Amino acid sequence: MSIDLFSYTNTGSRELNEDYYVIKENGGRYAVLLCDGLGGHNCGEVASKIAAETIAPEIMNLKEINYGGLYEILSRVNSDLIKRQETNPELKGMRTTVVGCVIDNDLIHYFNSGDSRLYIFRNGEMKFMTKDHSVSQMSVELGQMNFDDIRNDTDRSKLIKVLGERITRDIATIYRPEQCLPGDAFLLCSDGFWEYVLENEMEIDLSKSTSAEEWVKFMLIRLLLKMNGKNDNFTVIGGIIK
Repeated sequence: MSIDLFSYTNTGSRELNEDYYVIKENGGRYAVLLCDGLGGHNCGEVASKIAAETIAPEIMNLKEINYGGLYEILSRVNSDLIKRQETNPELKGMRTTVVGCVIDNDLIHYFNSGDSRLYIFRNGEMKFMTKDHSVSQMSVELGQMNFDDIRNDTDRSKLIKVLGERITRDIATIYRPEQCLPGDAFLLCSDGFWEYVLENEMEIDLSKSTSAEEWVKFMLIRLLLKMNGKNDNFTVIGGIIK
């Protein structure tokens, strides 16, 4: 099994890019990580880089990919970010989202904390999407608003789960692994991307693409046409399983 991958990141209208991603491959195992440092918090770009550059190689070193191993890595990184804040006042308050997937032995494992997303597509249609850890997502689950309204909701950026925050609840959601099939596709993106590119547009652009690069570039055209000059950093990683 091989994976055709293409990635792109952009500062958008910001001066600093707080998004950071890492892609690693060894022996047929792939680890794809995307972190988005929280705007308005100190050193979000530091938090996102530390998290991505720590989590990905530790995943690659796991003997077996499972819930326990992944959660231990995420917990350790969360504790490290907290400790750095306590020992360095300049880093106080740094936070980051994380979304990642690991493809190993024809299985895809995935996890998230915050509102960076992972989508999985099969036969050209969206099969799965991670759930945001946000106030808006909670409103959807309580029946107080529709999913399609999240993009324009004022509470969309109020996150209830991120790395770098001392919390007693689970710091991330780790999902049940899925079997990979040739032709399956997956997409990781920060909120600066999915805010502009709708799920049905992702499907349309996938259906007319012959490579991950083509797919991502079709979607980027949509995003660029919708940008209003006030958009956040945006990062996207597309993958097609061969």
